[in-house]
Amino acid sequence: MVTLAACPSDPPTDTETGGTSSTSSGTTTGDATSTGTTSPESTSTGAAAVCGDGRVEGDEACDDGNQSDLDGCSNACALAVCGDGFVRPGYEECDDGNASNDDACVSGCKDAVCGDGYVQVGVEGCDDGNAQGGDQCSNECTPHAPGCGDGFVQAGEECDDGDVDDTDNCTSECKKNVCGDGHPHAVFEECDDGNGSNEDACLSSCLANTCGDGFANAGVEACDDGNAADDDACPTTCEAAACGDGFVHAGVEACDAGAANQDGLYGGCQKDCSLGPHCGDGVVQMNAGEGCDDGNQIDGDGCSATCVKELPPECQNPVLLSEADRAASFNDGPGGVQKCDKTGDKWHRFTGAAGTKMPTSPPSVWSCGTDAPGWMKGEYPGVDDGIVDLSVCFAWIGNACEWSADIQLRNCGDFYVFRLPDPPETCLRYCGDA
Repeated sequence: MVTLAACPSDPPTDTETGGTSSTSSGTTTGDATSTGTTSPESTSTGAAAVCGDGRVEGDEACDDGNQSDLDGCSNACALAVCGDGFVRPGYEECDDGNASNDDACVSGCKDAVCGDGYVQVGVEGCDDGNAQGGDQCSNECTPHAPGCGDGFVQAGEECDDGDVDDTDNCTSECKKNVCGDGHPHAVFEECDDGNGSNEDACLSSCLANTCGDGFANAGVEACDDGNAADDDACPTTCEAAACGDGFVHAGVEACDAGAANQDGLYGGCQKDCSLGPHCGDGVVQMNAGEGCDDGNQIDGDGCSATCVKELPPECQNPVLLSEADRAASFNDGPGGVQKCDKTGDKWHRFTGAAGTKMPTSPPSVWSCGTDAPGWMKGEYPGVDDGIVDLSVCFAWIGNACEWSADIQLRNCGDFYVFRLPDPPETCLRYCGDA
């Protein structure tokens, strides 16, 4: 605020200490009381007003005693106002001394800025005085034609990200990027062909069609069953199962070694995906090291699963009969050793001092450590004869076959085994022989 100095009507004279002074019309006393006659048109005979002397005189609106144009009183003793061409620091941002609002200094002595409502010539193309985006004048004070791609969501637009990139969340049509719109999203979609078909390279889920997804890509995959099995009609190659593909088609092929299929190869696979010569085909392949082939691959039946000869079950772990007094050559007469068999219809083998088999002719009474010794009627079978049915007679005084029992016999190759039931009477015994 500028303090304006009061300007007296008459400047002081040389005698300002209370003495008298002469005027053209009379005299005045020291207390400025006029005692003479004065002319009303003449009020002062002093010096002319001087701007800057600190006294407001004459036509001066103010006089602050300095010659600065940057305070409230100019060096012309005029009050500072916006538009006088002088910038008052702290009060004005600018002052170009004109009333134009299309230059760098606008009304109110403010610096021109975008959004002040005044179009600065050569700098701004428009200025609507608001911060509303998307209207006819942008927030950068450039003319703007609203539409898709301007970065503002207008009526009828789902989105507007201000670009024409179709791989982000908002397409160049200002639509949200969704699966099936034909625009592959760079992050969330592997592909997007804009159709609902699952028989082409892009599924309706916007995932790439790959082998194993359950959808056959026409012209690329022959099949696609969506599983990881290689033994069905469509293996994991998505090619229809065929002989020579290296996958055994269950129920259709016996084998499949792919390029290694070869006719006549032992243990191999024929070119028609049937088994070549192998253990278990019922043909003994001597040149392949088979000792037997019973047409199966089961152990314990005389021919092992690897076509090696093995003892039949009855030849394995028979009950051993090895007593020395069981031999037909042992006879200690009446009243001597008297033993009775309880064989329980089990498989037995004669061994050791008892001999290796049964005699085929009647021993004498009291032989074999019993009263009525048992002997076998018939001949011993060969290995290939398997199990044969025979009978045993028990000799008693005057009768070589007083009692009899049905037995079974098998040639185990290196020994015989006998299936012996309990004798028909007490104190009967099966004899052994060398």
